[in-house]
Amino acid sequence: MMRVLISGVTADLGRAFARAALGAGHDVLGVGTEAHRDLPPDVAFTAGDAATAESLVAGTDVVVHLSPVDREVPESGGIPALRRLANAAARHGIRFVVPIAHGPDAADADKVVRDSGAQHVVVRTAPLGGRLLDWQACRTVATLLTAPRDTQWRLLHHDDLVRFLLHAITSDRVGVVTLSAPDVLLAAAARDSLRGVSARGIPVHPAMSTSDRKGSARDWGFECGWTSAEVVADLARGARGRKLTKDGAQPDPARLPIPATVPPRRRRPEDGTTLASVALPSMAVEMDDRIDPRYPVFAAQQTAELFPGPLTPLSIDVHTSGLRAAGRTLAGLLGLPTTVAEEWASRGHAVFGHHLYAGVSALAAAPPPGWSERTVTDQLIGPRADADLFPLERPARRGVVARMGAWVRFAGVARRYRVSVRDFAAAAEQEHSADVSALSDGALAVRALLLRDRLAEGWTLTQLGQYVAYFTGAPLRKRAKADIAVLGRGVDVENEPVYAAVAGLAELLGADDDLRALAEWGDVDAVRQKSPEFGALFDEVLARIGHRGPCETELAGSPFGQRPELVFAAALSAARRPKPEPEPTPAEPKPEPEQPSTPQAAEKSEEDTPELAAESTTDTPVRAKRTVVEKLAIAGRRQRDTAIDATVRYTDELRGLVREWGRRQVHAGRLVDVDDAFYLTLDELLSPPADALRRIEHRRADRERLRQVRMPAVVSGSWRPEAAVDPVPEGKQLHGFGVSPGVVEGLVRVLTDDKADVEPGEVAVVRVADAGRAALFGPAAAIVTDLGGPLSRAAVVARELGIPCVTGARDASARLAPGTLVRVDGTSGDVLVLAPAPITVPN
Repeated sequence: MMRVLISGVTADLGRAFARAALGAGHDVLGVGTEAHRDLPPDVAFTAGDAATAESLVAGTDVVVHLSPVDREVPESGGIPALRRLANAAARHGIRFVVPIAHGPDAADADKVVRDSGAQHVVVRTAPLGGRLLDWQACRTVATLLTAPRDTQWRLLHHDDLVRFLLHAITSDRVGVVTLSAPDVLLAAAARDSLRGVSARGIPVHPAMSTSDRKGSARDWGFECGWTSAEVVADLARGARGRKLTKDGAQPDPARLPIPATVPPRRRRPEDGTTLASVALPSMAVEMDDRIDPRYPVFAAQQTAELFPGPLTPLSIDVHTSGLRAAGRTLAGLLGLPTTVAEEWASRGHAVFGHHLYAGVSALAAAPPPGWSERTVTDQLIGPRADADLFPLERPARRGVVARMGAWVRFAGVARRYRVSVRDFAAAAEQEHSADVSALSDGALAVRALLLRDRLAEGWTLTQLGQYVAYFTGAPLRKRAKADIAVLGRGVDVENEPVYAAVAGLAELLGADDDLRALAEWGDVDAVRQKSPEFGALFDEVLARIGHRGPCETELAGSPFGQRPELVFAAALSAARRPKPEPEPTPAEPKPEPEQPSTPQAAEKSEEDTPELAAESTTDTPVRAKRTVVEKLAIAGRRQRDTAIDATVRYTDELRGLVREWGRRQVHAGRLVDVDDAFYLTLDELLSPPADALRRIEHRRADRERLRQVRMPAVVSGSWRPEAAVDPVPEGKQLHGFGVSPGVVEGLVRVLTDDKADVEPGEVAVVRVADAGRAALFGPAAAIVTDLGGPLSRAAVVARELGIPCVTGARDASARLAPGTLVRVDGTSGDVLVLAPAPITVPN
């Protein structure tokens, strides 16, 4: 571990390097003009100039000077600041590392460092680029757009510069090194990639040599992960939704650019409010978040389905980074007050006991357009919920002008939401790397950083989709209040790709008794051989939903692509569902009914006509008729689910990349087991700290201990494990929310893992239904969940099957023992115990 002093730490490059250095286990001191909201809180920051930085040199191990030499750019100290710090490092015998950007002052800066006599590493960088789009990247874009089309350029990505700086501070080598991507790019090709990007009024770089000179980074054992062509593609990726200026790109508040910076965890509010721990001392763990006491209520109702815990530290790090970035983007879109916007960005989602919770108080403090405080509690906690959201003080309401501005911006983004989701989903398909084992270490590292930012973009679209879907879904909810059957089957299940895929396989198995009998032996290859049609469909299904599956957002999990036997088992389970009995054919035609003689008799005749009294049953589930407005509402939900699917696809790619990186770290002797990789944060994983194995052991022990803890559904200021509960006695009932009509009786089957199987006629009971568990509901007579709502996976699948479903039954999975005989009413939401479970009945 080293003590690193960074000048210019609050600039974009400085913050990125500080985060990476902290991940590598170093102590970081930083100097900048003023504090920045995205500076990691673990950086010992001092506001000041070159003189301030000079006073901090003594006692450090290395100085990394990131203040630009060019005086016309942000955070610049010019040549005098460079000379001052280089001389101070020489006096104290401290290593001095400085990247010098390609430009007119590069030669003078190089000479100043060499004349200082310090043990120096001068990094001569090619023009910088990438989605970070700081002032240097904007200048690179302007250069490529204005340079003659036949000129050649070597570029450098910010990620590779940060990686090399980490390499340089721990290396014994000194001298001058040239850092650039290995390939050469024509300006004409760059211009084609940057079509539609404007860089007017931005200075340009002078022409540069593209010869492969001596003293390159390869001589230091370093390899760039980005090629010049890929740098340009990343510039174009970052420019979407941003306006380029000479000081760096500025976000367009009406668009949704890919997040290029990660809001730090555990950052204190700007007003100095002290954050508080919400866990009992015996339950507190390293990965827990601290909360602002002014916004104390969090709930798992909306997060448990996507993020069933306990999550690994890597999953927590990557997904919460994305959710914080989403909170910041949406807070800017809605023009929230500073304090509330800060809460959305820092603690809009929080982790307690390795489980993810959504911030109810934060969202209720400034509800999105079309929402109210009651909407927030209904959606995030449950209907009829009563929670003290603001025990200290209620945030001031926004003025009319601010709310109207939010409506206008929200409407603009909502209008483009479908296109944004379509482009994101297409990128998830196009950017997929089929064989990560063929990538170099550098390419793996920078790919992981890109995937982290892509996940942040995905969670931004998902969060926005939740607001859009609720806003457009008002007509559908209004009808559902009077009759939940209008939520019926049909278009809802189109948003549930796993169920639809499994249903197609089950249909093939159910149509051929011999094929199904063979499938009962569990031999997939034998079934493939007997039915090529089934084999082809099975391969198609795996290609379509291989990235989905149980605990699909958990990076240490195994989706269907890695465990195809789960898809086969789910299809076989659904095929066991009893076929509906055909309606008997009447022996002779019914006589024509007599014409009513009075209008009153006519009304009575219409009420008694059987064809008009269709009811949803397990044999003949009814498809709900939709109005045009309701179809628009459903389309909004479909777009949100498309965003989720693409985000999960990116998650699955990151999963494979992490496993490959873990294998290489084990081979290098830095890790003991491949799965150790999931117990580090992403920055720690890419540059493992000296005490990495100790951190892994400690965090793994925390997670294993929390597996035995039943977490509360709502956290209000503090949390403690839910106490053990007694089984529901005979004649008593649990209450939830009916989301699929019907009444059935059956024996309880509690699903505790993705291997649990449901027999025909059983009542499936689960805490929350993720993609893996929802696929097992095929033969169930009814479904009961602890958490969830009318649009949860369990509810959608139940309506498609035409079986009763009750969600939000709180502790049903703990209080209903396997084998208990229950009656489930999917309309009233009641689950009545008819007979207790026999003592010896296994689950």
